[in-house]
Amino acid sequence: MFKFFISSDATPDQSERFVRLNAHVPDLVRSVGVDEHTLDAQAMRQMNLISAECLFSHAAFAQALSHVALWGNVAQHQTAAHVFESNAVLCANFEAESTRILTSLPQDWDFVLWGNTPGSTLQFDVLPELALFNGAVQPPYSARGAGALSEMEVTSLAFPLLATQSVCGYAISPTGAAKMIKACLPLTSTTVPAANPTDGSMAAQTLQQLMSLHYSTMKAFVCVPPLCMTDAAAPAL
Repeated sequence: MFKFFISSDATPDQSERFVRLNAHVPDLVRSVGVDEHTLDAQAMRQMNLISAECLFSHAAFAQALSHVALWGNVAQHQTAAHVFESNAVLCANFEAESTRILTSLPQDWDFVLWGNTPGSTLQFDVLPELALFNGAVQPPYSARGAGALSEMEVTSLAFPLLATQSVCGYAISPTGAAKMIKACLPLTSTTVPAANPTDGSMAAQTLQQLMSLHYSTMKAFVCVPPLCMTDAAAPAL
């Protein structure tokens, strides 16, 4: 599987930091992210990638379209891939553990969330139809910082993913990519649950919020504890 990380030409330091912190992971391929400063939103609307009602910022548009471009690549070439934000840090045994997890899943899996920002809300089935987890996952190693994770080996379990609005690394299959493209395009600010359920709902402002609406209808999974996490010292794409 290809391992892509998204990094814009406007932020070259992010690419250097990502490669340095994840030097233990072989064959990482940079995918040039969409530059928010040169993004032509009107042209994207004409291509039916963005709806007239979408309230995303230019930065959110750029981030979303950077992921969508990779989904198109996966769907077109019929080859599953890993996708990482440029502020993701992967565990020391990511190659072996991610392979083990994928091998353990049904062959028709769509999406596997490797990790997100520590403390982000997750909803997943601990025991399908019997026990549901809904809350924040704070891995024990997160207090030491993302850099520590790159030197740690992690053993994880995969659970059916239902919702999360934070994504820093995932695997996506060709069928999963096709489903996400159909579900999330054109980008629109449909109503989504707030990150904190007690806050009700809000208009979507990021791709991750739109993605969260569809995990429950896909063969999507999440790894606990995560195999990657957001590097708080590095800005997002």
